[in-house]
Amino acid sequence: MNNNPYVQDILSQPDALRAALQGYPVQLLSSIVQAVRAGKFDRILITGMGASLNGSYPAVLRLSALPLPILWVETGELAHFSASQITPKTLLWVVSQSGRSAEIVRLLEICRENRPAAMLAVTNETDSPLATAADFLLPLNAGAESTVSTRTYLNTLAVMGLAATQMLDEPIGPALDAFYAAADAAESYLGRLDEHRQIISGLAKNLQNLLLVGRGGSLAAVFNGALVLKEAAKFPAEGMSAAQFRHGPFELVDEQFYAGVFGGDEPARSLNLNLARDILHHGGHAVWIDTQPEPDLPAWLIPPSQPLTRPVLEILPVQVLSIVLAELRGYEPGQFRHLGKVVLQE
Repeated sequence: MNNNPYVQDILSQPDALRAALQGYPVQLLSSIVQAVRAGKFDRILITGMGASLNGSYPAVLRLSALPLPILWVETGELAHFSASQITPKTLLWVVSQSGRSAEIVRLLEICRENRPAAMLAVTNETDSPLATAADFLLPLNAGAESTVSTRTYLNTLAVMGLAATQMLDEPIGPALDAFYAAADAAESYLGRLDEHRQIISGLAKNLQNLLLVGRGGSLAAVFNGALVLKEAAKFPAEGMSAAQFRHGPFELVDEQFYAGVFGGDEPARSLNLNLARDILHHGGHAVWIDTQPEPDLPAWLIPPSQPLTRPVLEILPVQVLSIVLAELRGYEPGQFRHLGKVVLQE
């Protein structure tokens, strides 16, 4: 099974992440950072679809410390319903692994008539329509990807994280070091892939559905994990914030209910832990996804990391789960049935 293209993409993520770090153009954003300081933008609007949008979320949270509005809008909604948010003083930050999906192309058409102050692109395809149209380009350097987003997702987390660090006028060196350490930690984790598959299989054989929940930067793994399970394993999974789960969906909890709860960082960790225990108390099942186990919860452990790089490692057990579930359900992991790598139809 390790010869499967999707599994190979998963195993190659640490090297791809290092390539993104080595190729990150540190000097590129200097003029944008200066423009932010000088108040030349009235907002930063970050947009994308699927894994690209999910991978941008931790950076969105960090950028909220800036003294201007940070908007995070799915490109399909932006292009059709809220294009008026693109003003002549907007920094439009477009994240798209292919740079040529249907919604991105439509957005580029809109921007020909409704130009932002600057367009910053994050993409893996440096000859794509997005890359050509952008004023500034941050390449993902993930290499060719065969199936469901893996390397490009991790590299999006890293490139967006580094760019946010620069926007916040924080030193880039420690951030680069942290992501290199995360690449090493991911390599160590994936080096024991068979061990993790065995651990995760113990729960997976009972699953009929799964809800992933978390808070803060962990929502990147929550949203993208649910996407990966649907896409790579054809498995009905959803993701939402732990806070939203308290507001109604908690009524789903019964003996057939399963949740993956991401620990995250304090102060949210204690809230998430209480939620996992409440699910157990009401007869449901919860698996704890964190760096540290809890004595009353089954756990899928990830390597320790800094808050900046935790999202890189949080997705790994869900990727392993997608392999296990695909096999249990009789599917080739990561193989598309109805879609291609790039979505070209709205």
